[in-house]
Amino acid sequence: MSRARQIAALAASEPGGALAWLDGGGGRGFVAVEPDLEVVADDLSALPAIEAFWRAEPTFVWIGWLTYEVGTAEMLGRPATAATLPGLVLRRYRATLELGARERIHGDARAGAELLARLAGSSWPEGQAWPLGPVEALMAAEDYRARVRRAQDFIAAGETYQINLTQPFVARWLPEWAGRPLAARAAAAYAAVQAATPASMGALLAVEAGRPCGRWVISNSPETLLAIELGAGEDGGDLARSWPIKGTRPRGADPAGDRAAREELTQSTKDLAEHVMIVDLVRNDLGRIAHPGSVRAPARPELVTLPTVHHLVSEVRCTLRRGWTLPEVVAAVFPGGSVTGAPKRRTAEHIERLEQRARGIYCGAIVALTPDGLRCSIPIRTGIADTAGLWLQSGGGIVIDSDPEAERHECWAKVRAFERG
Repeated sequence: MSRARQIAALAASEPGGALAWLDGGGGRGFVAVEPDLEVVADDLSALPAIEAFWRAEPTFVWIGWLTYEVGTAEMLGRPATAATLPGLVLRRYRATLELGARERIHGDARAGAELLARLAGSSWPEGQAWPLGPVEALMAAEDYRARVRRAQDFIAAGETYQINLTQPFVARWLPEWAGRPLAARAAAAYAAVQAATPASMGALLAVEAGRPCGRWVISNSPETLLAIELGAGEDGGDLARSWPIKGTRPRGADPAGDRAAREELTQSTKDLAEHVMIVDLVRNDLGRIAHPGSVRAPARPELVTLPTVHHLVSEVRCTLRRGWTLPEVVAAVFPGGSVTGAPKRRTAEHIERLEQRARGIYCGAIVALTPDGLRCSIPIRTGIADTAGLWLQSGGGIVIDSDPEAERHECWAKVRAFERG
């Protein structure tokens, strides 16, 4: 049985602890079950203490999340608005298995041996099928189009240049899965998504510690908010990289249609302008924490093709200033510019007016503090699974010449990974 199947089987067995499975990231992933420290907070004030623990004992991996609201609250200088998840949850694990070409254990060797034994003893049931029904929009089409037009009114008034506007969806469990443990449902959904539409920053996370876990995060995100590699920058400094995504087309139904979709995206003046705007924002964000003159970005984005969509992606990089701190880094880049807009602060206020609902972990950050650095995804293509189903959100960047109906279809294209049939 493959390692991925072993991990999914362990997750499905309701393993207790607080399972975390981070997939991808250039072929590098992590899996852990038993935390020995957990920090839960409604703001970012715990980050210095977490950083102190991490730097003092870097062999132990920390995994968790920041919600979108805890980021905007810090940015706007006010308390976080209510969300269904705590704003900050970070857990230090007794042992973490690093996945990839060369597997290795981080943390306690004895706990690592126990984790490997649990994985080896896990059995994936035969005949596992897709557990979710069709994805349904929770917002009427005309309501979403009207919100796009309101966003364009803000742009026309000079309040902002681009607004990332999202809407909610749900996929409910199929009746034949209703009697199975939630862990088994979540693991089956994530294993199928991971196999069919692998994503560079995918994740399966237990929301609550203990057994049974009442909610699971299922993330199929392709977007990296920030990756820091200690000692890999200029003159032995620490390298920071971000890969903002902006510009999307759904895959074509046949090779000719797919080729046309790629060409349309790469030749779109609108999409390129939208992309450049966000790249400039990310360059500015990284510039706040960078060694002077070290920020780099490409002249044009790269086309990245995923199983359901084509994207425009750019790598923005810098060498961090000596003595950087985790709170400084988070304050500089979070929440991500691609999921807010430009300018970031003012646009975040307009998003709150337009959406009138908490995003939670969606568009926040899934975080790993590792022995050699840090990685944060932006959890797009991400939902919360509970006993009712998988609750999703999807969105896109609105600019002055956006077509409201085309924007609505783009939202649908981005949740297709959670549909079957």
